[in-house]
Amino acid sequence: FEIPAHWARFRAMDWGSARPFRVGWYAVADGTTIVSRGTLVKYREWYGMTPNQPNVGIKFTAEEVAEGIATREQGDIMDDYVLDPSAFSQDGGKSIAERMFDHSRVSWRPADNKRIGKLGALGGWDQLRARLKGEDGKPLILFFSTCTHTIRTIPVLQHDETRAEDVDTEGEDHAADETRYACMSRPLVRDHPSQPEAKFPIHRTIDQLIKHARSKRLGEE
Repeated sequence: FEIPAHWARFRAMDWGSARPFRVGWYAVADGTTIVSRGTLVKYREWYGMTPNQPNVGIKFTAEEVAEGIATREQGDIMDDYVLDPSAFSQDGGKSIAERMFDHSRVSWRPADNKRIGKLGALGGWDQLRARLKGEDGKPLILFFSTCTHTIRTIPVLQHDETRAEDVDTEGEDHAADETRYACMSRPLVRDHPSQPEAKFPIHRTIDQLIKHARSKRLGEE
């Protein structure tokens, strides 16, 4: 379907050279169509894979990737952009993120790379799972049919043999990682169910409760 022009849009990326890099473009539904409010819609992808060689990268430089991104999103206005945090590391020179900005003005901020939730906080796989499950039978993340590598690789991810809540990072997890970054950039927050009204509202003081009990007792006498 045609994405309304006023929907917020952003991109997410998982960096790779020997392994495929991965860029995904998303729109955020505002609830004015049949798509539920807050749903992430991935409408474009770019997978840097050697043809017919899954999990083998095309070894593009940061500048080549930046140029490709700028070309693909001509006419799009990005409201946000998240990138694999490792691309911000500096090792004797400019980081990958800096080189992409310098070459084609492709901006980024570090993505939240928490894979597994700790101390009650949800991790990236939890967020992706929650959006796939959705609410009331409707998923809260959708993929255009043109996102072929997302559709090909996410369903076949395998669990890590030693960390059951994580995936096997030796597998082809690049599209999943990029999608995880996207989900973490727009955390799914569910409404709390309404609570029954307390018999004694919390704002009542102890003195009010004592007076209530005394009046009730006098009435019974």
